[in-house]
Amino acid sequence: MKPIALTVEGFTSFRERAEIDFSGLDLFAITGPTGAGKSSLIDAIVFALYGQVPRVGDDYRQLVSHGAERLSVLFEFGVGSERYRAARTVRRAGPSQQRLERRSGAGWDPVADRAREIRAEVDRILGLDYDGFTRSVVLPQGQFDAFLKGEPKERRKILVGLLGLGVYERMLQIANQKGAAARAEAEFTRRQLETDYAGVSDEALAERRAELVGAEARARRAEAALAAVARGAGLAQSARAARREAEAAAGEQADERKAKDTAQATLARADAERAAIESDLAVVGQELASVGFDEGRLAVLLGANPRAGQLADLRARSDRVAKAVADKGRTAEEAKATLAAAEAEVPAAEKAEAEAREAEATARADREAAHRAHAAVALRRGLKPGEPCPVCAQPVKAIPAGEAPGLDAQDARTRQAEAAARAAADRSQKARLRVEQLRGTADALDREARQLGEQEREARASVEAVLAELRSSGFGEGETADAAALRERIQGEIATLEAARRARADLETKRQETERKRAALDAAVAAASARRDAARSRIESLEVRRDEAGRRLAEARAALIGEAAREAWAGLDPLPTGRDEADVLEGLRAVAQGASAEGAAAVATLAQSVQALEKGLVRAAELREKRAGLERDGALHKTLADHLRANELVAWIQEEALQRLAAEGSRHLARLSQGRYELRLGSGAEEAGAKAEQDFFAVDHWNLDSTRSVKTLSGGETFLASLALALALAESLAQLSAEGRAAEALESLFLDEGFGALDAETLDVVVSALDALHGGRRMVGIVTHIRELAERLPARLEVRRQGTTATAVVI
Repeated sequence: MKPIALTVEGFTSFRERAEIDFSGLDLFAITGPTGAGKSSLIDAIVFALYGQVPRVGDDYRQLVSHGAERLSVLFEFGVGSERYRAARTVRRAGPSQQRLERRSGAGWDPVADRAREIRAEVDRILGLDYDGFTRSVVLPQGQFDAFLKGEPKERRKILVGLLGLGVYERMLQIANQKGAAARAEAEFTRRQLETDYAGVSDEALAERRAELVGAEARARRAEAALAAVARGAGLAQSARAARREAEAAAGEQADERKAKDTAQATLARADAERAAIESDLAVVGQELASVGFDEGRLAVLLGANPRAGQLADLRARSDRVAKAVADKGRTAEEAKATLAAAEAEVPAAEKAEAEAREAEATARADREAAHRAHAAVALRRGLKPGEPCPVCAQPVKAIPAGEAPGLDAQDARTRQAEAAARAAADRSQKARLRVEQLRGTADALDREARQLGEQEREARASVEAVLAELRSSGFGEGETADAAALRERIQGEIATLEAARRARADLETKRQETERKRAALDAAVAAASARRDAARSRIESLEVRRDEAGRRLAEARAALIGEAAREAWAGLDPLPTGRDEADVLEGLRAVAQGASAEGAAAVATLAQSVQALEKGLVRAAELREKRAGLERDGALHKTLADHLRANELVAWIQEEALQRLAAEGSRHLARLSQGRYELRLGSGAEEAGAKAEQDFFAVDHWNLDSTRSVKTLSGGETFLASLALALALAESLAQLSAEGRAAEALESLFLDEGFGALDAETLDVVVSALDALHGGRRMVGIVTHIRELAERLPARLEVRRQGTTATAVVI
């Protein structure tokens, strides 16, 4: 597995979105201050793949950044030639989402979208489960020495995944399945031979073939008999057709004779009917000649009738309008006289109004002079004690005594003059209004008189127009003098002419009906004559047809009787009552068809039986050969399963891998520890306190080659030993992998602790070893906060804090 790209958001220190491109990195440091979020990048890779991280297990909601509602991780990685990407989204509340996809061309195909399915697919693709991945590919804080100090069975489990040893277990399962299937199919084939092919033999086939030959001979005889019946049936159908033809001809002859007699009777009655029709036509002609009807006179009267009615109406209207004109003229003259009288009254009223206005002005002037002369008395009038004085505004305590002579009388005279002036003005105004009203009435009456005069002239013109039309129709002045009498006379004459027209129409209808009867009679005579001649000719031709049908009937019966004699058919001479030759042959055909069908069925059944026996012999030989092959395959798969079941091969490969790891780990550890330590794999029987199963031990060359458990090493020594094993895992296991999976699984290595315990010289050795390990093919990432170590590596992925989030930049 080799990382390609990582995108995180809301994941621990990375609250905001961060994108890391691993495509140009081989050996690099993931560096930054303590707590910046370096280990979070390793956790994000593990979480994207397996849905859990070493620090919090599967309680992954702890990974959501403080203050964020969700986290999302998108990790793209390569395994061999394939590319994948895993995406996970976790919310503080609510379900999580996840998906695994595989690159296909320019797009991505879905692989799984459920947590359990993704976990199984990642295990299959990488060849490592979560525990194996965190012990061999990603070595996180606190678990760096898990492979070195872990239980032996855990190491073996990791080796099974790295080396792809599960293939041998699958081989065992497949061998067992194929062996059981082969044995089951061989047993089924044996039972099939004993049951389905029990009666299949060469002797049975020969016996069935002989039966088939006999059945075929019987079938041929039945077919010949059926063919003879078919020929006889054709003759019988010819006889039936000839007999029916003769009977039909005789029937048609009878019909034609009846038709000839009917036509002859029609011709015999025709002369008497024609004489009666001609007599009726003569009478109708005389009656039409006697009818007096003048079409032109009726048209004139019909046109004059409405004009006579119109003339009466127009004369009555003209009289009414003339009377209205006279009445309206008198009314207009009366209105003009009234208007003149009213106009004469207006100057007197206006003069009276002027005099009253002058008297009013004189009275007011006199009153003003009296009030000026007696001002104090005028002020006291109406003043009450306690009210303010109108001169000094002080409250008046008492009203002075004293009266001014003549003020009240002068006020009374002024009021009388004012009332007289108002009355005079009112009378003057009313006089003028009455003049205007009368003038309007007179004008309106004058207009109405002129309108009535116009209507009178129009009415007289209409009367003259109607009179002119009536005179043009032949009516004189004496006739038009009394319009009502004229109209009555016109309507009487119209009624007389209408009656004459109806009588003539009835006679014309009667004449046409009589002529139609004559035409129908002529047509019936012609048709009867033609039908009689046609019947005579038809009777002669039917006689010839009946004779010909009788001849064919005799020939068909003679041939059929001869065929019956050859084939021994009964029932044709004489014929049964109510049946003819075709009926008899139809019964013989049914019998012959039954015999033919029975023979054909017997042949078909025996032929199928022969064919089935032939195929059965071939199939039985094939099944015997197949059974032998299945028994051989079953034995072979059983032998292979027995060898695999002993587990010796898997155990040998695991042992060999551990020995190689110990040897390669010792070589690396000796270099890293400057020759002090080596690793050794043993059961610990000779080591006090060691386990009986294979485990790692450290050989201390600086302490007289003493051997002790790796669990007794110090922190720095444990880091060097664990690093040595990690280097050995990455370099040595590909040769023992069953499917080449170790090389793919260990394409990357991430180390997340221990470098702080190394001195500068040892650190140089570690860096050189890691540089030799990646070799341009493998990615090695080291998580460290030690700047000196980070600067010694070819590339750095710096993690920094910016406010509330972390960022990652490749340098």
